[in-house]
Amino acid sequence: MSPRAPSKNTARAKATPKKATPKKATRKTAAPPATQSNLSIVAENGAMRIAPRRASLSQERSRLTRRRLVRAATRLWNERGFEQGFDDTTVEEIARAAGVTKGTFYFHFAAKNDILLELGWATADGLYNEATRSVAAGRSGLAIVDQLLLSLARRVESTPRAAIVRVVVEFYGQGIIAGRLPGRRGIWDSLGVALEAAREQGELPATVEIEDLSRSITALAMDALLSWANGDNRRLRTVLRSRAEILINGAAVTAPARQRRSTSAR
Repeated sequence: MSPRAPSKNTARAKATPKKATPKKATRKTAAPPATQSNLSIVAENGAMRIAPRRASLSQERSRLTRRRLVRAATRLWNERGFEQGFDDTTVEEIARAAGVTKGTFYFHFAAKNDILLELGWATADGLYNEATRSVAAGRSGLAIVDQLLLSLARRVESTPRAAIVRVVVEFYGQGIIAGRLPGRRGIWDSLGVALEAAREQGELPATVEIEDLSRSITALAMDALLSWANGDNRRLRTVLRSRAEILINGAAVTAPARQRRSTSAR
């Protein structure tokens, strides 16, 4: 049987190639060009991450330099006898003993007297840190007041009396005892922390004015320091405690009376 010849339709189908199905093009998202505005944002963000660390390191170096200058000055003054040594010691000698230049000294302090103020601020900072730690530990507020006065007495009694006179006089002379400097804590701030805790714990009436009481205790404490430095032979801690006790007891008595008058006036 002879093979059957292919039909015209079959031959046409074989001759016509199949059209390939076109593939969908994948759209690629191009990265945004690095414009000047983008670069500035990156730089700005980078600066925001780096700047705080640099600022912190710079502040720490500044604190260390100030501390070295204070230590060098007090060492020289004490070696030469404070009363005479303070007047005789020059800024150049203090800077040399601290291992810095005279210009560095004046960058941190305007004059030798400012080092005396720095001694006072350092004491106040130490007392404030002590107060906040004790409050966080849950101690009695009035017990913390007593503790702070004891710490103050210890610090003062380990310092030459002539130095205490100059420090207190310097604070009074610049009006710091009665005022407040931005970024600085005074002894009244540490006492305020303790007294506020005492009020919250019920050891003091709720109507006691903490700011007034802490300022009053500080003023009497400064007077006690001057008396001690000028030859008062009584133990400083005893005098400080006695004066604070008088004020605190007086505040505890007068606060309820003040509250009653305020209530009756309404």
